[in-house]
Amino acid sequence: MSRRQVEQLIGFPDHTSSHITGKQFIPFYFGGDTRRTEASYKGQGVLTYDNNSQFGSTDTLLIITVDANTP
Repeated sequence: MSRRQVEQLIGFPDHTSSHITGKQFIPFYFGGDTRRTEASYKGQGVLTYDNNSQFGSTDTLLIITVDANTP
């Protein structure tokens, strides 16, 4: 699912953060998974997205972490 589809279904997150992955530093690598974005939902958990392409902006849902203690 794309990030847009998820946000249409469950709403916007309370907090988001992003970081680059090690694939960002591979010479001549033009694939995805060079950036990860984590969206936190208070009292629900965290959704982790990765990018499909180094040059694209479409985020795809990768990991769902359920945690009722998410601040």
